[in-house]
Amino acid sequence: MELITILNRCHRFRGFVYQHAHFGADKKSIEVAVRPRKGTNAVCSRCHLPAPGYDQLAERRFEFIPLWGFLVFLLYTMRRVECRRCGCRRSSLGRRQIHTDQSLTCSS
Repeated sequence: MELITILNRCHRFRGFVYQHAHFGADKKSIEVAVRPRKGTNAVCSRCHLPAPGYDQLAERRFEFIPLWGFLVFLLYTMRRVECRRCGCRRSSLGRRQIHTDQSLTCSS
């Protein structure tokens, strides 16, 4: 059984797909690439309403639930959205968004 199958059975991100998993450079962590599911709209991180996307930010690492003693990181390229209510924002990872210590907004 593959790690992607285990992740899909235990923890599904609505609107996102686990692409592939590999060990990190330190061999003590697992990195899992995540991408938006085809046909899903980006969602504003503030108001959680669908909004058109126009750009992508650099790939980021989000700490996830440890698995079998390995640190697990999700690798995701955040999308930027043009929200009519909130202005330029980064997309949300859904209601169960993984929080980080920095808030991203776009500048023109």
